[in-house]
Amino acid sequence: ALVGGLAGRLCRLPSPSFLGTFIFGAVIHLGLGVPMQLPPWLLAVSYAMVGWSIGLNFTRPILRHATRALPQIVASIVALIAFCGGLAFMISHLLDIDPLTAYLATSPGGMDSVAIIAAAAQNVDISFIMALQSARFLIVLLVGPSIARLVARAVKE
Repeated sequence: ALVGGLAGRLCRLPSPSFLGTFIFGAVIHLGLGVPMQLPPWLLAVSYAMVGWSIGLNFTRPILRHATRALPQIVASIVALIAFCGGLAFMISHLLDIDPLTAYLATSPGGMDSVAIIAAAAQNVDISFIMALQSARFLIVLLVGPSIARLVARAVKE
């Protein structure tokens, strides 16, 4: 992780700690065959840290704002879940993958949350799920800034 993070900084990658480690891990896993598996104790600590980081970010002003925006939030969530469910249905039928694996692979949210759910689920293909989630993240990371600039220009005009 340290080597990948430092390499990411030296290569001036966007989000160097994540992308550098991600690329370095892929190279040593795929190129050298080094297995990538966290010990159960580290996995448990990681889950606790993810939960704390999410829970501790909620403040009273954020909760008040969320309450006012609740109808739009619920509508957006329902639309996003339906869209992801449709994608999962297509992937499940086209690639002959079980529906839960397909849904977790296309589900919105952070990779950390999806990884926790996938690890707790029975009989899902975690590698497929994480590969699709990683691809989604990389696409957003590479294409997101350009789209944000286009939207900002369109809103400005």
